[in-house]
Amino acid sequence: MFNKAIFKIFLVCAFAVAPRLGLASEPTGASAPVHLKIVNGTATQPIACQIVLAHFVTQDIAQIPAGKSAVISLRRDLDDGTLIYQRDGGRRMAVENVLCGIANNWRATRNDLNISPLREGRHAALKFICETPKALSCNSRKGAE
Repeated sequence: MFNKAIFKIFLVCAFAVAPRLGLASEPTGASAPVHLKIVNGTATQPIACQIVLAHFVTQDIAQIPAGKSAVISLRRDLDDGTLIYQRDGGRRMAVENVLCGIANNWRATRNDLNISPLREGRHAALKFICETPKALSCNSRKGAE
C-alpha cells in the first residue's frame, strides 16, 4: 500500500526536479519586451496565425484581413533568449514558433516564421510581410515600425 507521507515526499521532489529537467516550469527570470508584427500583404486573402507554445499548447491570433497587420507582444528572457507569451494575465509560456497561413487553406499554406532574431537579441522588434505571388511566403524585415 502506498503511504501518504511517501507520496507527499515524491511530490515535493518531483516539483523540485521538474524545472531542472525543463518540465512544466513557468519562465521567471528577468526579461525585456519584444514585438512581432505580421503584415498581411495579400490583395484579398485574410491570414490566420498561431503561436505554438511549450507543452503543445497553441494560441490562435485573430485573423488578419488583407492589407492589415497584427502585433504580438512578447518578452525575451535576458539569460537564455527564450521568448515568452502571456495572455491576459495568464501563465507565462515559452514560445516554440509562430505559424501563419491563408485562413481558408491554412494547413496547405502555413509558414513557420523565423523568429530567431528576437531570441538572439539582435532586434527588439521584427516584422514579417506575408504575400502571395504564387504561394504564401512570410519574410522578415528589421524593426516593427
